[in-house]
Amino acid sequence: MNKKLIVAAVVAAFFIVPVTVKLAGKQTRREAELATVQKLAIHPSILATGNLVFRQEVQLSAEVIGKVAGVLVKEGDKVERGQILLRLDPTVYLAEVAQQEANRRNAAIAIERAQINLANQQRNLDRTGQLYKAKYIDISKYDDAVHQVDLAKVELRASRETLEQASALLSQAREHLAKTEVRAPIDGTVTAVPIKIGETAVASATGIAGSSLMTIADVGSIMAEVNVDEADIARVGVGQQAKVFPAAFPDQPVSGRVESVAMAPKTVLGAQAQGRSYVVKLRLDDAKVALRSGMTCRVEIVVGNGAARAAVPIQAVLSEEIAGAKDKVKNTSYVFVVQDGKVKKTTVELGLSDDANQEVTKGVAAGQTIAVGPARLLRELHDGDAVVAKKADVKVAEGVHQ
Repeated sequence: MNKKLIVAAVVAAFFIVPVTVKLAGKQTRREAELATVQKLAIHPSILATGNLVFRQEVQLSAEVIGKVAGVLVKEGDKVERGQILLRLDPTVYLAEVAQQEANRRNAAIAIERAQINLANQQRNLDRTGQLYKAKYIDISKYDDAVHQVDLAKVELRASRETLEQASALLSQAREHLAKTEVRAPIDGTVTAVPIKIGETAVASATGIAGSSLMTIADVGSIMAEVNVDEADIARVGVGQQAKVFPAAFPDQPVSGRVESVAMAPKTVLGAQAQGRSYVVKLRLDDAKVALRSGMTCRVEIVVGNGAARAAVPIQAVLSEEIAGAKDKVKNTSYVFVVQDGKVKKTTVELGLSDDANQEVTKGVAAGQTIAVGPARLLRELHDGDAVVAKKADVKVAEGVHQ
C-alpha cells in the first residue's frame, strides 16, 4: 500500500513540477495607460485674484458746502461732458458775489479819488515851484509840496492794488457760485447717486456722509485689476495673454492681455501685510457676458514663450527621496519608459509645466513611450515589469502640437 502511494507521488511530481516551473517563468503582463513623449507648447500660468473695474470712472464730490437743491439725473442715465448733473442752494454764494462786487466798486472809486488828489497836488507843486523860483517862498514850502505829490502817487498805487485784490476776491466768489452747479467731467453713464435733495453736500474726500455726490463711468470699457504676489511678479510682463474668470460666470472665461504692471507694491492700510503684492491691469477682449464693475475675478496669466518642448503628461512624473552625500536627502523625479513590453525606471530633470503637461529637459526624448497610469499601477511598478497597452491606440499627451 505504501509503495503504491510513493510511486503515485513520484509520477505526479514528474508531470506537475515542469508545468509549475514553466508557469512561474512566464511573467504576468499588466495593463497600463501609455503615452508618447512629444514636442508640445507648454503654457505655465500665474494665478491671481482681483476685481473688474471700469477703465474710466469718476467719483464726483462737492467742492463747496451747500444743501442739495436739485438732482437732475438718475442712475443709468447717459451724460455728456459739461452737462449739469446737480445743483446746490446758491443763496449764500450769491450774497458773497454781491458783497465782492460792492468791494470792487469801492476800490474803483478810491482810485478815482486818488487820481483827483494826485492831480491837485501836482498843480499845487507847479505853483509852489514858480513861487520858489521867484524867491517869494523858502525851500521848505517847496519840499512840502513835493512830499504831498509823492504821497498822492503812493495812495494811487495802493488804491490800484486794492482794486486788484477786490477783483481776485470777486473771481473767487463767482467760482464758488459756479461750483454750486456740478457738471459731468467726462462722457459716460451715471452708475451711482448716493445723495438726495435736501441733504448737505460736504467738500471732503474722507468718505464722510455727503462727500460723495455721484459716480460716472465709461461702462463700455471694463478691465481687470488683480494683485500678483511678489514671488511671481518678475515673470509677468506687458502683452502676456490671460484668462479672466468672473465670479458671476466661472464657466465662461474672458480672454485678455496684460496692459500694465505696477512698479511699486500695493499699499495696505492698517495692520502690516504678511506678503506684498503688485497691481496688474489687464485689458479684456469683447465679453459675451454682462460684466459689471466691482465683480471679483480669478485670473490665469500665461507666462513663457510657447516654444515646443519635449513633454509628458503631468501624471506620468513621480518623485522619491534618496540619500545623498553627507546624509542629505535629495528629491528626484522619474518616469517609467516602456521598451519591448517592459518598463524601465528613468530619472528625469524637469522644466516648465502647465495644467496638463510637464517639460522634461533630460532623461527622455521625443518619440519614446512611457507609462502614464493608472496612478496605483505606477506606484507598484518596478524595473523589468511587463506591461501592455490598456487600449489599442497609444494615448497622446494633451497639448498644442508644434
